[in-house]
Amino acid sequence: MTPAVGMVEAADQNANRFATKECTLAGSKKPQKDANEQTGLPPVRPHSAATISDVAERAGVSKTTVSHVLSGRRPVSEATRQKVNRVIEELGFQQNFFATGLTGRRTHTVALVVQDLTNPFYPALARGLQQAVAKRGYVVLLADVGADTSLVDAFLGETVQRRVDGVVVAAVDVSERQLEPLRLAGISVVMVGTPRHGTSTDVVSSDDEQIAADAVAFLYGKGHRRFGIISGPPLAAPGAPRLGGYRDALRAHGLRPLRAAEGTGDWTREAGAKAMAELMDLPRRPTAVMCANDLMAIGALDSARALGLAVPGDVAVMGIDDIDAASLVSPALTTVRVPAQEIGRVAGEQLLARVDNPSHPVRKILVQHSLVARQSA
Repeated sequence: MTPAVGMVEAADQNANRFATKECTLAGSKKPQKDANEQTGLPPVRPHSAATISDVAERAGVSKTTVSHVLSGRRPVSEATRQKVNRVIEELGFQQNFFATGLTGRRTHTVALVVQDLTNPFYPALARGLQQAVAKRGYVVLLADVGADTSLVDAFLGETVQRRVDGVVVAAVDVSERQLEPLRLAGISVVMVGTPRHGTSTDVVSSDDEQIAADAVAFLYGKGHRRFGIISGPPLAAPGAPRLGGYRDALRAHGLRPLRAAEGTGDWTREAGAKAMAELMDLPRRPTAVMCANDLMAIGALDSARALGLAVPGDVAVMGIDDIDAASLVSPALTTVRVPAQEIGRVAGEQLLARVDNPSHPVRKILVQHSLVARQSA
């Protein structure tokens, strides 16, 4: 099921502006002259823009009935629904979501804030979110903010101005201070990935510490004892918990984490290649490298190939996420599958549950991961 209105928003990282594309309800804004004769409805009064009152008067129903037809949340007879939709089409009526919000009603819009839309994980997450909320007639506003705090603040401010019903914040380190205006406006929030500073909002996440532990256990079982890691930013999720889980897992296996063998990257393929080259330049280079996501792991494969190292003969490489490219590179990437689309779906369902029941206790939902063994480790 798709919503009647579609909107996509993106944060322009250069100009710090938001671009909007809208698809409105189908129908011409010019009423058909012969439609009155065909339907027997009262004649159209001249208006510059049709209102919900115009639709109700012309269809011979109450404004409440029109609202029920638009929202789809209350039962309306099929005959009435068809009549109201026919009038909506004839009048070219466009629902004003902002005005709806001002009257205390829902706008049927939610926002998604992501860190890097070029990372295949986030489009899959966005798809899952869209599928979940579209069933209730919601549309999604999307912002790709990167690590720019000013863009995060700007977009969150935009969500308040637009009176969205809820916001999903995905792997962006947003503080409680930044979320306070949303709470004051009655906007529900769900975090994807546990922020390092904690939060009083609902959280949907993979178990990042356990993911790292499972990766280390797999590599340990393959006979490796000299480990390295290419971590994400260590002060933000999910880099922090995956790095912590990696260190704890090494200690659990009787190994000492070596800070010299801990590279960092910004989740990109280029960063993974650079960090891998540095790890391979160590006097006692690791025989196994765990990467905090697949893009950096693919970069690590690039670097190993450039250095003439056999994978996994000279060094094993393992990623996290299981993006589509993980099975296409050579050698195919061993990884931990984190189901991004499923996380998006669960986040969408939890957000709508929070919108419906704002006073319910805060929840943390963990989505199950799984290990995918291929040729790189």
